[in-house]
Amino acid sequence: MDLDKYTSEMAKSVWDKAFFMDKIPGAKCVIDFGCADGAMIRFLAPLFPDITFIGYDISEELIDRACKASPYHANAVFFDNHDNHGDYHIKEFIRNKGFTSEDLCLNFSCVLHEVFSVTSEGKNVIRFLVNALEPKYITVRDMYFEGKNDVLSYYYVNEVVKAFNINKEAIVDFEDEFCSIGTLKGMHHFLMKYQWYNNGWDKEMAENYFSWEKGDLMDLIGPYSTIFETHYFLPYYREKWYEHEMYPLEANTHAQFIFRRW
Repeated sequence: MDLDKYTSEMAKSVWDKAFFMDKIPGAKCVIDFGCADGAMIRFLAPLFPDITFIGYDISEELIDRACKASPYHANAVFFDNHDNHGDYHIKEFIRNKGFTSEDLCLNFSCVLHEVFSVTSEGKNVIRFLVNALEPKYITVRDMYFEGKNDVLSYYYVNEVVKAFNINKEAIVDFEDEFCSIGTLKGMHHFLMKYQWYNNGWDKEMAENYFSWEKGDLMDLIGPYSTIFETHYFLPYYREKWYEHEMYPLEANTHAQFIFRRW
């Protein structure tokens, strides 16, 4: 995988991922779970100098990139999981800083679909962090399908395939692993995944973008209530349809949530 291209694409939606910053009053520390190269933290840290940002990712290489790119951000720190104890290091850092549960926000930006579709390890780390830290807020932004899963006409599917210049082998790969692209949900899932066909396709094929629902997360985190929720069709994705002179298939492809511990 070309990590430069991957992280560049991920950074394009940084404002959308940072939707929660004006909705978590009292938060003094934001833990970004699955922070990759820390693009969101590097963006937010200078804007919110009174908030401490903690980045966590299982990739030692991406965390190394984050640290090298953030030497002047005094309010940003990054942890990887190379010794399988990254979650414990975060807990220790927070304790040493004197933060309480009321000061904390645990954030998941475009990472829960990986957690729920790839391994159980991520769920265990989330469960540990929530139980150990009891953050006041949990914030989520991720791919999340909402809408009727209508069947698309054969003619329309062919038009989309031609407009997006889709490699037929990619369709076979996707339908063998997931479902037909002849449904609304399947087409959206495929086209969002297809942008990675020449960069990390195997990795993306291991992830179900629509692998979780709100109830799955609530079962994992425990006693939290929803204080903010919105479902939407990602504007950047809509523009991709217009670029190919196709009217977009309207459906909600993403969601944002804020949960509060009472």
